[in-house]
Amino acid sequence: MQRTRPAVFYGLTLLGLALLFALGFMGYYDLILKNKAETAAWAAQAGLIVVGGGLLLLALQALIVFRAFIGPLARDEERLDELDEAVRRLTITDELTRVYNRAKLEECVLREIEHVRRYKAKAAALMLDVDGMGDINRTQGDRAGDRLLADLARLLTRRVRKNDLVFRWRGDTFAVLAPHIDGPQAERFARKLRAEIAATEFQDGLRVSVSVSAAQIEAGDTPDTFLLRLREGLEQAAAKRNEAGEEFEPAGESGAVPA
Repeated sequence: MQRTRPAVFYGLTLLGLALLFALGFMGYYDLILKNKAETAAWAAQAGLIVVGGGLLLLALQALIVFRAFIGPLARDEERLDELDEAVRRLTITDELTRVYNRAKLEECVLREIEHVRRYKAKAAALMLDVDGMGDINRTQGDRAGDRLLADLARLLTRRVRKNDLVFRWRGDTFAVLAPHIDGPQAERFARKLRAEIAATEFQDGLRVSVSVSAAQIEAGDTPDTFLLRLREGLEQAAAKRNEAGEEFEPAGESGAVPA
């Protein structure tokens, strides 16, 4: 019913234009073709009615067309843009934790490498994973593990600076890309993050520790080589942590941060 109403109104405006055209033709016929001078006043009035009424009906037609077609098209285009944006967010966002995913990490690392090469800028990144995540899933259940990862992602997002970005690499592994800091600053940041995580009680009463690596982006890096260095540093940190009671110093730019 709502879709047919504009068509009915538009048809009525066409009928009105046809009637006005007939009225104008009658005035023209009497004044010019039949050469009736006495009808000049009537013909002039008819002309004014035709012009004024025609303009009014044309304006009404434009309004009907806009409301029935152009307006909805504009709204549909806006909704389509919103849908495109939602789809784009889904392609770069991890569904569980709502932080950026691995594909977005690689894209952002490439961008920071270009900044380092072109502008001699500084940039670094951290990579961390939860110690004993498999045990948590087995003893507390997968849902508890999912809640822990989501909470950890929120903690990281709150803790980092405004221009830092948080990513979920895979499983229980996260990364933080931090522009404008060097390797030693990243290592200090990693220590602070690890201490804050260890002091936090998450849902289900869980307390966890994390292993962390930190590395500075170099001009000769590619996304693959840089992320490999981060992963190797994380493996070193986890291995050192598994050596009971052993304390060690950070491995500089190789990436391992004390656990």
